[in-house]
Amino acid sequence: MKYEKDIIILSICTILYITNQIFLKKIGIAFFNNYFNDLLAVPLYFSLINLISLIISNKEIKSFKVLFFITIILSFLGEYLAIYLRKGSVTDYLDILSYFIGLVIYFTLKNIKVSKKIA
Repeated sequence: MKYEKDIIILSICTILYITNQIFLKKIGIAFFNNYFNDLLAVPLYFSLINLISLIISNKEIKSFKVLFFITIILSFLGEYLAIYLRKGSVTDYLDILSYFIGLVIYFTLKNIKVSKKIA
């Protein structure tokens, strides 16, 4: 099933996001309060976009270069444009680093070869 990996990534990111919002942020560790959701945002976004694209056009974004370029745009929108659109927003370079770590995680998970052995 060509949707399988994106469904798994989307599900895991959604569960981790909810877990972070309900439990992990209460621990008081700065990573969970400030950067964990940013780390999850890019894999969540790409898995959702690729699922929609696969359903509509039977195509997906596979190229690291294209994913990297889209991540640059998302970083710009999330960290630079947002300061003009949302009161209290600031540019945080660690957020941008989190987006790119999320990109690497997504790309790695999408390209892991899983062998299915039948017993």
